[in-house]
This record gives sequence, C-alpha cells and structure tokens, in this order.
Amino acid sequence: MKDRIFREPLSKLAGFEFDEKVAAVFDDMAHRSIPFYEEVQTMIVDLVGQYYQEGTRIYDLGCSTGSMTARLALAYDGIHEIVGIDSSSAMIDKARANLDRLETAVKLTLEPGDVREVEITDASVVIMNYTLQFVRPLYRERVIERIFNGLQPGGVLILSEKVLEENTHLSRLFIDAYYRFKRARGYTELEISQKRERLENVLVPYKVSELTELLQRGGFSEAGVFFKWHNFASLIAMKSL
Repeated sequence: MKDRIFREPLSKLAGFEFDEKVAAVFDDMAHRSIPFYEEVQTMIVDLVGQYYQEGTRIYDLGCSTGSMTARLALAYDGIHEIVGIDSSSAMIDKARANLDRLETAVKLTLEPGDVREVEITDASVVIMNYTLQFVRPLYRERVIERIFNGLQPGGVLILSEKVLEENTHLSRLFIDAYYRFKRARGYTELEISQKRERLENVLVPYKVSELTELLQRGGFSEAGVFFKWHNFASLIAMKSL
C-alpha cells in the first residue's frame, strides 16, 4: 500500500507513532524514505552468514513488518531461531501475517515488547535496523549493555541508524541531500515537512563517533561502519571470544 499518511494537511502534529496506519504502509515508507534499504539488508544477510553460530538465536529488534527476518529465514535454513521484537502491536500483526506465508524450517518467534526491557539469551547476532534512534538517549546505554550480555562470545550487534556529522555544515548538507532523495521518490514538500515535525524529539540521531563510543562503553571490543550514505550509517560491533 502506498504511503500517503502526510499528504493532506494535519490539524494537530502529535508525535510520530507506529500505529495501524503506519504499519499498513510501512514497507513503501521504508523503501522511499531510507536510502539503500534493500542493499543494507543484503549486506546484513551476508554478515549474518559469517557470524551466526549454530544452535543460537538471532534477534531482530524493531522488526517492523518482518522483512529482515524473512530474508534471513529464506537465506539460511540452518538458523535455529529468529526472534522478532517490536513495541508496536500493529507491526507485530503485520509481521506475523507476512511470515506465516513463508516456507521455511527456521523457527520464527514474534513478540511485542520494549527493546529497553527485552531479554536477550543464547544469541550470536542481534540486529537493530533504525530502532535505537527511537529509544530515548537516557536508556540507550542500558539497551546496548543488555544486548552485549545476551550475546555469545564472538557474537555481533548490527546497527543501522540515521546519523549526524561532526561538522554542522556537513550535517545540513547531507540532510538537504536526503530531502532531495525523498522528493525524487514522490514525496511532496508538505509530506516531508509534516513527517519531519512529527519525528522531532521522537527520532534523536547520534553522530557515528557517539554510536561507536556507546558500543564500546557497552562492552564491545570492536565497532566500525560497514555502510554509509550521507546521514545514514550501518555499524557492526563484535563481542570478544
């Protein structure tokens, strides 16, 4: 379904919510709003093939409609279990409908839950695609620590986020490029501005350096960027053996 949520003027600009309206159009929204969305997922599938440990779990935190979970299940039938977590019950319902159609031997578990409180156990890979940015900064270090503690030695956290630059001029330059990206995919100025206002103080981006420091404080021995496009970045962090 086409994303037209912000096409008409909205009388009250409350905070952005992943409700039923967003869940219904999320796949279109993601492809038109997140640069190289599918390409990043493809890279993650490849990384999972290198770091997944037999008999362990993969966690997809902020699984939305289950597209990342589905790609992993179809790529690797030897995965023991993939656990998808999302705080939005509407997203979990949409993910369940999508994943129920898959023909796979992989155990797929979907659970509504807050990533600040989810228990990670027996994991070799944890994925957070554009999820940590919606967690209040006060709680982010706790989230990273919980993930680290739930990972097996040699396990990895794969993280994708909208980011800021160290230089304010470059941040502005990259944000402008991002708005051009959205216009090229059919979003109007009204749609762009209304969504931006809805996301203000809801999506709080960090600099890549801040994300790296956060991961290191959480216990990860190594962390680095494996993809970046202007104000979007994907990182991998490794737990020592």
